[in-house]
Amino acid sequence: MSDETAPIPDPATDRTHIRRHADRAVPERIEEFLLAGQVAHVALVADAAPRLIPFLYHYEAGHIYIHGSPANATLGMAQDGREVSVAVTRLVEIVASKTASNHTANYRSVIAYGRGHRIDDVAEKRRVLDAMTDRYFPGRQTPADYAPATDDEFRRMVLVDIAIDEASAKMRDMGPMGPGDSDPDVPGSAFVRPA
Repeated sequence: MSDETAPIPDPATDRTHIRRHADRAVPERIEEFLLAGQVAHVALVADAAPRLIPFLYHYEAGHIYIHGSPANATLGMAQDGREVSVAVTRLVEIVASKTASNHTANYRSVIAYGRGHRIDDVAEKRRVLDAMTDRYFPGRQTPADYAPATDDEFRRMVLVDIAIDEASAKMRDMGPMGPGDSDPDVPGSAFVRPA
């Protein structure tokens, strides 16, 4: 079980230092963004080639949990202690500009680095997956809404805990900022709409 008080490490190395639009760095919001995210893209290198796969995930106290079938090759490699990168992005709004190069989006994103290890304890698997189910489907209860997973199903399922070593968060939360976007005399339209 993860330590509920474990902090997320501050951006510590060159790979988590935000260079482009550094003013959009929000390291204090890493945990908030991970708690609100829905899809984690997990990347690793295997046989000198990159691999990337999206997962539904659970986050708590500096740990990202992913799960799936033992046949999932990326999941199998993510459990062996090698370094992985995880990206969680939430697109909030689309931002249109009067100039093509200034079209953009408002977003919340986290890039995290860590190492994964497999969790075999059935009780811990059940705890994490029950919390994950509640996160994606708040209020659903067993047995009224769905049959609970059996111990056998938990034994067959692979659960990987990625302990975050370092992470960075970035966000954009602005309107159109292209030249002429706020000038009614410049032709075209600029606006913000929900994603």
